[in-house]
Amino acid sequence: MIFLLILVSVFLLDLMLKKYMEQKLPEGEKKEICGGKIILRKLHNKGVAFGAFRDYPNLVERGTLGVLAATGVYFLYLLTKKGRNLQKTGISLVLGGGLCNWFDRFHQGYVSDYFSFSVKWKRLKDIVFNLSDLFIFLGVIMSLLGSGGKRKKPVSDRGFRSNRTSCAKN
Repeated sequence: MIFLLILVSVFLLDLMLKKYMEQKLPEGEKKEICGGKIILRKLHNKGVAFGAFRDYPNLVERGTLGVLAATGVYFLYLLTKKGRNLQKTGISLVLGGGLCNWFDRFHQGYVSDYFSFSVKWKRLKDIVFNLSDLFIFLGVIMSLLGSGGKRKKPVSDRGFRSNRTSCAKN
């Protein structure tokens, strides 16, 4: 249940922030916060990450929906498994952020991005994010870290467990 709460919280939090930024931040205006480390600015992204495929809106909308559906099925599968909480949390973040961005895209034709980081590396400074993007990024990392776990011992060709020490003694 907690994982569904995480998913819904991520979705609603960024949805509210996007709505606020759409209403309060004029197009083209920049505002520095957090001692100038974060720059607020509004951008409408019609594509996926970095504006890729912006000239193919149907592909973007349907493609992201397909990825979200597959991720949702995997999430439901994970919920049936004991443990794996890091992976479940990660997938919850990915789905919450992904659904919020897809919701934007479906209802507006674009995703609202509204902040960037003031860093020395110009390429990173020029990228405009939204909170969902950060949750997706963090969720992917958490999910990958959570997917590593105990691995089964290798099995020999005849179906017996490998036991190198006993073979070496013979």
